[in-house]
Amino acid sequence: MKTVKIGVIGTGGISNAHMGGYKQLEGVEVVAGADLLPGRAQAWAERHGVPHAFEDYHDLLAMKEIDAVSVCTYNKGHCQPTVDALRAGKHVLCEKPMAHSLEDAWKMLQAARETGRMLMIGVHSRFSRTQQQAKSIVASGALGDLYYAEIVSTRRRGIPGGTFINKETAGGGAVVDIGIYALDTALDIMGQPRPVSVSALTCDRIGKDPTAAKGTWNWDPTNFNVEEFGAAWVRFETGLVLLFKTSWAVHLDSLGRSYFLGDKGGLALDPLEVFRDEFGSMVNITPKNREERVDRFKEETLSFTNSVREGKPVFISAEDVIWTNVIMDGIYRSAAEGREVAVGLPG
Repeated sequence: MKTVKIGVIGTGGISNAHMGGYKQLEGVEVVAGADLLPGRAQAWAERHGVPHAFEDYHDLLAMKEIDAVSVCTYNKGHCQPTVDALRAGKHVLCEKPMAHSLEDAWKMLQAARETGRMLMIGVHSRFSRTQQQAKSIVASGALGDLYYAEIVSTRRRGIPGGTFINKETAGGGAVVDIGIYALDTALDIMGQPRPVSVSALTCDRIGKDPTAAKGTWNWDPTNFNVEEFGAAWVRFETGLVLLFKTSWAVHLDSLGRSYFLGDKGGLALDPLEVFRDEFGSMVNITPKNREERVDRFKEETLSFTNSVREGKPVFISAEDVIWTNVIMDGIYRSAAEGREVAVGLPG
């Protein structure tokens, strides 16, 4: 088995999740880490037993033995290291979201196309057994033609801190942090339909309130300038409509259940259920789930390194995930302009 050698760019919190995956794999070796904060990469390397540490990621990319990199920087730092790595001949696993903006995501996709290097986006929810089963059910035709869906991710009070709550580093709030998972789940289950317009609302009321109950995380309201809530009505070229809702903070215990409606049946998540007419009666079907307790970061890194080793397409392609950036771009533009906006890829 060829040993795949990995470099990690950005040695903050999420890099440890990537390392947790890589460390469990045979034939994979993390050989270097890089971080612009003085001393952080060195401390991370010592903690994980990684031989090389740099403050300039270009020094990491200059290492000829490195086959691929994980980009684990803050959201606004995804684009340039990814583009530079691809142009240096490295394959890339970039943590979600693909980028903080559609413009940056497009640059990353173009670099992957031009270099022929692999670009996989770390949306680990793709490894959910429930999501995979739901996708298979929809693809089987059991629901018929889809016409409406709702996708929801709720935190009553779960505003993170650090780089997540400032536009200068994150680019956005709940929409790009946890909403990306919901959007990607919906697109994946629905078979990657192409969006054509978005009408949206975002809100930042609770995050800026110094008297708001903090819950389990203690964010700084004086440094909060992103959204804690987002909702959108997304139309697709097939006529399908998706209602998207996500929150870091909301005065409600749930924004509802995620579900998909077709002319032959419906499917809901959490728990997975299918609703159909059978033999003249309405029936509810609860599919027997495969084991859901999986280490998603192990499966993510395993899938990526197997693609690198075998030269096979990545499981979560940038070609698909960029459409979440198309929708998120529409959400922010629509919310700012107070109207429905057309969406699509640049050019």
